[in-house]
Amino acid sequence: MDVSNQHLKELLEKTDNAFKALMQAPDSTELNQAYDRAKLDLDSYVSSLRHTLNQRRSQR
Repeated sequence: MDVSNQHLKELLEKTDNAFKALMQAPDSTELNQAYDRAKLDLDSYVSSLRHTLNQRRSQR
């Protein structure tokens, strides 16, 4: 995936790393929470981007 948005790239990397760590110890509460936080951060950012794009589209 070509990612030009640095913040998005960092969030994707953080989520991927958290997932990989979780797969090594799936019963870890701490790693589950870290993965959930990473997913939430990524989902929130993507939602914000979608909202911004929809606003731009409606202004045209």
